[in-house]
Amino acid sequence: MQDRYVADEARVSISSLEAETIMKSTPVQTVKSILGRIGIEYEDGLPKEAYISALKEEFCSEPKWVLHMLPKVMLDFLTEVWENSVIAMTEERWNYIEYLKIFGFLAYQMGNPVTDEPNRLIVVEEMKDNFYFLLKSRKNRKLLSVYDEWEKIITGFMYYYGFIETRTLYSLFLKVSKKVISYEDFLLFIKCRTSLWPFGAILKDTFEKNEYFQYLNVENPDMLLEYVRQHENLPYKPIKLEDLIYVSDAAGIDNRWRGVSELGNLFIDKMGLNYYRATVLVRTLLIMIKNGSSYEKLQEKVSILSFENAQIREEVQQAVRQIFENVPVFEYKGYSRAEYKRLSYQKQLKKRKNLFTIIDGGKE
Repeated sequence: MQDRYVADEARVSISSLEAETIMKSTPVQTVKSILGRIGIEYEDGLPKEAYISALKEEFCSEPKWVLHMLPKVMLDFLTEVWENSVIAMTEERWNYIEYLKIFGFLAYQMGNPVTDEPNRLIVVEEMKDNFYFLLKSRKNRKLLSVYDEWEKIITGFMYYYGFIETRTLYSLFLKVSKKVISYEDFLLFIKCRTSLWPFGAILKDTFEKNEYFQYLNVENPDMLLEYVRQHENLPYKPIKLEDLIYVSDAAGIDNRWRGVSELGNLFIDKMGLNYYRATVLVRTLLIMIKNGSSYEKLQEKVSILSFENAQIREEVQQAVRQIFENVPVFEYKGYSRAEYKRLSYQKQLKKRKNLFTIIDGGKE
């Protein structure tokens, strides 16, 4: 008798397949990139199987790699699969499987609604035996939570700064996290996460030999680097830990920045946009602002919308003006235009004060 097909769940089965068999579907460039980031030297031109074997051997022999590379939410899902015969599935969880396949943890077979064949997750028994108790240990559960916070701190900073020298990012990270970690371990953590992390990339200045971390939504990193150098005397805006976590959890859309909630509500409540389209449009405008787009460019972006009347158009323009002035700008090292103007004004006042010399008066 066949199982009833259910689109949002999957049956779990244990397999004696070798991990390398699952890993063969991973592009060889991905495998080589991971090996390079974790410091494993290799020769070019070898068969794909050689790189896969090297990755599996290193990954299984050194427990820290799984904790460094894969986020807690993904490993929580993996242990849930190991412990259950049926798993509720979402689009996000199907994406997790694509990452877990890289390391030979899981494979899958899509079901068939016509024949009622269910979705199936295939657990590689060898990898479960190697990693189950490691991932369930109290010490490593705590480490996963620590690394989860580290990732949120780093992503939070990048939503503000966009582009920053890794040593500067390291210093800011230490101040906020209150953790004791060497620069080498900090850099290793970033390199491990960015192997699979569609968020940022490490770039190297071949002339000055400096390393930078770049948020992938930076439109012109070369130009931004020049702007950052022009503002050499401007310190990076200090961000509180709770604000970094908040903006990271919100995928870069902080509705506490002035105008963001107002604009979103206008799109949904007064203009009838669905939640997804409104969110994408707000996110697009925020990225444009952070990359230094002019107010006129923002107006062009929203001008394609249909406005029921002139009042709604005016309200949208006012909300766009608010976010233009109050959202962080990469060029200004995380400060908004309004904050940068205030800092510049205060600097000018300080210069003016220094023009005067106070002469001590008094009677002879």
